[in-house]
Amino acid sequence: MRINNFEYFTFTYLDSPLEKIDDYVQKKLGDSGKYKITRTPFKFDLYETCPPKGGAHFEKLYFFAPKTCEDKCIMFSNYPDGFSSLVYNISDALKIKAYCFQISTNNTPDAMNAFKYIENGKEVRIVYAMKDPKWNFYCHGEIQPFEDKELYQRKMIKRRLDKEALISYCAKLGIDIRDDTFWESQQSVLVERLSW
Repeated sequence: MRINNFEYFTFTYLDSPLEKIDDYVQKKLGDSGKYKITRTPFKFDLYETCPPKGGAHFEKLYFFAPKTCEDKCIMFSNYPDGFSSLVYNISDALKIKAYCFQISTNNTPDAMNAFKYIENGKEVRIVYAMKDPKWNFYCHGEIQPFEDKELYQRKMIKRRLDKEALISYCAKLGIDIRDDTFWESQQSVLVERLSW
């Protein structure tokens, strides 16, 4: 699996066709002069094994239609939080659902396994298990149909929400991130910030 190359990665599933997202990005970011927007095939080239820490670097992100489900849009960025502020804005402006995922291996020093469900710009559900420095578990909002609530009762906190659970949630949402062809797309928009 291509995703096993990463110690930590984030992405968002936007419940919208790429064309609608592309239109929003062009209108909101394209005219500012601060961003370069390019149509290019998707590549895993924003970072090696995990996104750079903090937010002092210029953002780079792809919006793409996965080869295995071209009616959906995925956002992949070089920010550890998946550039969630933009996700809220898109969800609010387009009145769509968004599912943000942060997935890591449990032996990563700052392990974080989380998902956030946003609808119409509002956070509906958040669940995470993170190591800081001890393992903590948190959930808020109404449990969603794709969740396995039995997991959240496990004694070991790091096992309540891990990489395998999040992969399972993705599959239930209709996005099989284990399939390497999911990450292949000729339909992609690359957004790169050029200046503050």
